[in-house]
Amino acid sequence: MSQPSNKTRLYEALGQIVVSFKALEQALDALILACMKCPATQGKTILIDQVPFAHRVSSMSELVRELHREHELGALNQTLFALVERCVACEQQRNNWIRSCWVPEVDSALGTVIRLRRSAGSAGVKLESVDIVELEKFIVVLNATLAYLYGFHQKLAANFKRIEGIQTLGSLMRMPRLVND
Repeated sequence: MSQPSNKTRLYEALGQIVVSFKALEQALDALILACMKCPATQGKTILIDQVPFAHRVSSMSELVRELHREHELGALNQTLFALVERCVACEQQRNNWIRSCWVPEVDSALGTVIRLRRSAGSAGVKLESVDIVELEKFIVVLNATLAYLYGFHQKLAANFKRIEGIQTLGSLMRMPRLVND
C-alpha cells in the first residue's frame, strides 16, 4: 500500500482542522446557551454564530463567573482560565494554518509541504517548508480542547445543577472522526 501524497495529507489535515474547530465553536455555543438558561434553539444559535470566536470565549467566561463566585468554582476557576487560554490559542493557530497560502505542487520531501509566508519587515514573501505532522498534532490539540470544554461543562452541571443543557451539549459535541478513521 502506497503512502498518501503530501498534497492529500495536507488537504486531509486542513479539512480536519476546519471540522474540529467547528465542533469547538458549537461546544462553546452550547455552554453559552446553557449559562443563559436558554434552550439551544436554532434562532439563538444563529445569533451566536455572528459573534467572533474570541468574543464568544470571553462571553462564556463572563457568564460562568456571573453564575459562580471564585470560591464556589474552586479548582474549576483555574480550569476556566486554562480553557480560555487554550481556546484563544486554538483560534490563533487555526487561523495561521487555514489562512496560509499553501503550494503543495512544489516538490518537497515526503511529509512536508510548502507555503508562502510574508518576510519579516518586508513586503516580500518567501517559501517555507512545513512538516505535515505539525498540522496533525494541532488536530490532536483541537480535539483535546474540545474534550476539555465538554468535561468542564459536565463538571459545572454536576457540581451546581444550575447549568443545564448537557444533553444538548453531548449531541453537539460528538467527537469528530479523524479523516483517516
